[in-house]
Amino acid sequence: MNIMKLKIVILLEKYKKVTDVAAELGLKQPTVSFHMKNLENEFGTPLFLYRSGRVLLTDAGRALYQYALKIVSLTAEAERTVKQFSSPSQGTLKLEASYIPATYILPKGLIQFMKQYPGINNSITIQSDTLLRERLRSRDIQMAILHTADWHDESFNFQIIVRDEPVLIFAPGHPFETIEKLTPEQIALEPWIQYEVGSCLRGFADQWAELNHFRLWNRSELNSPETLKKLVSGGDGVGICSRVSIEAELELGRLSYAPLPGILPESGGFVLAWRKDHILTPLQQSFAQILSNL
Repeated sequence: MNIMKLKIVILLEKYKKVTDVAAELGLKQPTVSFHMKNLENEFGTPLFLYRSGRVLLTDAGRALYQYALKIVSLTAEAERTVKQFSSPSQGTLKLEASYIPATYILPKGLIQFMKQYPGINNSITIQSDTLLRERLRSRDIQMAILHTADWHDESFNFQIIVRDEPVLIFAPGHPFETIEKLTPEQIALEPWIQYEVGSCLRGFADQWAELNHFRLWNRSELNSPETLKKLVSGGDGVGICSRVSIEAELELGRLSYAPLPGILPESGGFVLAWRKDHILTPLQQSFAQILSNL
């Protein structure tokens, strides 16, 4: 079994015709048919059904198709990665980050990287921290920028970009502005605008409430830092935000904040993470160096 045979399986699922597959791959139709027959002989089971001029995958063929997608994708990724060692000024830097670092940390580093490597393409995807960890473990991605307080995952290498400083936010004019020293009990009485379960700041807020022996009144839950800030600034609720994410609102007078009182859990930070069995490419090493100097 080779990559060409797996590409044929993938394209047959797409086109359903041998002629279209042959045209896509630049092969002759008999060559494609030969590879199809050879593949069935290798596995010892039918992989293709022929119906009214169309080629369909059998159950065994569909099972192979799922692996073919991954193998072909990984092969292409391996080729791109190895080529970067001989041509570090060419290629694509693929990045995935969770919401807060993608909005408030990543742009600074990416601007510097783009100036240093003008010929490099960049691909940026924003996901939740939970999904990013899953994608790292399953090798769907090579590295990610996380917002986390969990430094104990032995599967990953972590490079700290900057420590987080969670603070309590509320609207200008809120009664909390006149209180010099807030107590956890006062804050617990307020309606809360919370991040979604599984996010770093939601975990911090829930741990903080537990350590100080009270429950939070959660009015709203969401996964957008911008929406959370707008809900807090325009209403009577409070929330927890990273200090780095509210600089603009503080300067414009749209939000006020206070340090959280009581017993505080580990605040975590923004980190670059990659699997311990992954060797960073020259481009990834350069980007990691830029992030370490932010």
